[in-house]
Amino acid sequence: MLQKAASATESAKQSGLWDIIPSILWVVLALVALVAFRKEIQSLLQNFSWRLRTGAALKLFSIELGQSYVSPSIDAGKNETALVHRADENGERWREREQYYKPNRNIHLVHRLAPSNEPGMLYDIQLYVVAHKDATLSNLSKVEYYFGRHWGNQIFTSIDRARGFPITTSAYGAFMCTAKLYFSDGERVMINRYVDFEMGAIGTKL
Repeated sequence: MLQKAASATESAKQSGLWDIIPSILWVVLALVALVAFRKEIQSLLQNFSWRLRTGAALKLFSIELGQSYVSPSIDAGKNETALVHRADENGERWREREQYYKPNRNIHLVHRLAPSNEPGMLYDIQLYVVAHKDATLSNLSKVEYYFGRHWGNQIFTSIDRARGFPITTSAYGAFMCTAKLYFSDGERVMINRYVDFEMGAIGTKL
């Protein structure tokens, strides 16, 4: 009787062991997959995070999030922001406006952006200068860019005149950029640009 009981206990132990082997194998397989495809999984999670932050459309199994959309405030043929207007009779506003052109010799700071591949960043931004109308970059020798403390208080210099003295950076939020223009005759002029994300994915209906 005791021998039969011991045999039954041993059989039960072996049966229980065989029952958990598939679970152990699945855990091992999952760990191997995580190690083998860690870069792909990291890239997928970064893409998932970026889509959530920018409001892009997202579908994961049975979960589907529609794209965020900010309706434009301008309708075709209708200007809702200027219900009252008047003429600049004495030319004061025109003269004030001209002061934004002349000191920097009709050279202006602009930017463009694209979704960033950098971890934790929202957009990659390229800043550069353009010449307005008959102005030229030929008398500009270099441009110094400054983004602030989040960039280590560093001043970045660009000398690539052929491409508009460009510089590229990444950011997770809007920021102010100042740029010092160095002209070949020795004059230096400071200009600035608020680098916004308004023309990014949010607010653009695809």
